[in-house]
Amino acid sequence: MSAQGRTAPATAELGSLSLRDERLREAFDRWLLAAVTRDLAQGWQLALDVGRPAVPLLLEMLANEKANLGRRLAVLGAAVLAAGTGDVERLFGWLDNRATMHEERILVAMIWALGPRHARPQADFWARLCGPVKQPSPMLGVAGRLAAARFPGSAAGVPPSLDEDVGLAAAAAFADLPLLTTYARGLWNLSRPERHAELFWRAALLGALPRNVGAAPAPEWLERARELLGPAHPAAVRSCAAVFLQRWREVRAEGPRPEWWLLQDLAGDGSAAQSLAAWLGPVPQPLDEEPGRLAVAYALSRSTETVVAERLQWGGDARVRRLVAVTLAYRLLGEDAPTPVDVALPGVPEWFLVCWASGRTPNRERPSDDAQVEAAIGLAAAGRLPRPAARTVLEEALWRWGVHPGRSAVEAEQRLVRDLLLLGSGIGGKFAPHLPSHQIYLPGGIDKDHAFFEIAIPLWEFMSRPRLPLPPEHRLR
Repeated sequence: MSAQGRTAPATAELGSLSLRDERLREAFDRWLLAAVTRDLAQGWQLALDVGRPAVPLLLEMLANEKANLGRRLAVLGAAVLAAGTGDVERLFGWLDNRATMHEERILVAMIWALGPRHARPQADFWARLCGPVKQPSPMLGVAGRLAAARFPGSAAGVPPSLDEDVGLAAAAAFADLPLLTTYARGLWNLSRPERHAELFWRAALLGALPRNVGAAPAPEWLERARELLGPAHPAAVRSCAAVFLQRWREVRAEGPRPEWWLLQDLAGDGSAAQSLAAWLGPVPQPLDEEPGRLAVAYALSRSTETVVAERLQWGGDARVRRLVAVTLAYRLLGEDAPTPVDVALPGVPEWFLVCWASGRTPNRERPSDDAQVEAAIGLAAAGRLPRPAARTVLEEALWRWGVHPGRSAVEAEQRLVRDLLLLGSGIGGKFAPHLPSHQIYLPGGIDKDHAFFEIAIPLWEFMSRPRLPLPPEHRLR
């Protein structure tokens, strides 16, 4: 449903919606609140689609809810999603209300932690997020520190922690906030790790990813990452180590080929894929359970001429052939004088874009089953698609399909947020059914069976699905 064409009522601000916008209000009510028709994902998606104009309406709906926390959190989640990074001040204004619940503050922080980076600092970030309490609960402290990673300049005013808590330390490391040096040093004892220290390792590695072109990692960080990449450590730790080494351009194909899931984390961009070309082939290996991202890495690892020459190998696998074709077309669109492609690849509609990107315009086959890619093919066939725009469409298709190499870093961050805030809940155990309860972390401040998790976990799952926009820092390099 679109908000375009609606006239804002006289009592509403320009470009906003209110409870008088009956159709939209009814849709939110049906999907977020009504017991019979409730579909949280539909309601949250509608909030994303409408965007900022829906925020006043959703905050009005929130004000009309009283004591039912689950209903309030469902609507609040929609409001924060609709606001994005463009209407954050309105949300801080809502947080300024002393009556805002503890659980609501945690949910807002979790959504910000899972969302994009904000361009501008937020004055009094901590005071406004935490509200009137002098000492926020560990749960709010962890969520707030994770959220601070998305707001520049959030190191000022961090509420002190009275206890040494691995979750607080991990979230602080993720956001590059001050840490107690002695406690952090103890958490880095890899041979005799503290309980839950792996959460700190993951957060610290992700928080130390390069943010400045030309920067160099400290030698001790490279040493830690290489050790944590080893098979003795949990898979989530190894993934973060792989992302760290890839982003610092410290990967190379040495020794036996890693497991498929670790290899895709190592091959997180074109440069890394080229360094790992010996491990990336045109045909998925038998143990590659999800070969899509590896197929994209393969297409980035060779010359475009080689990928074209090997088309009969990868083109015979229905799981990867469209992905390789789209990646190949993306690469050809970035070349100044690509080698013309005059050969056919039957059964792959996206092959049209490969030939077109190389300077040829072949006959079209059956349409692509992706509407946006098919629209691009139609425009290209009509001579109406600029090459830079085509390149953007294709990279965004890889992102939407969940096979873009940059997804590895995003997913590592999403899992960290989940494991620090949600995994220790009663229903959060579904994410790690093999782990005994004593190995699962949960910050203090909310009971593991609290109703908060009945909304927070579906919201995390909703926000973890691949969707646009593609964060600039994760575009192919």
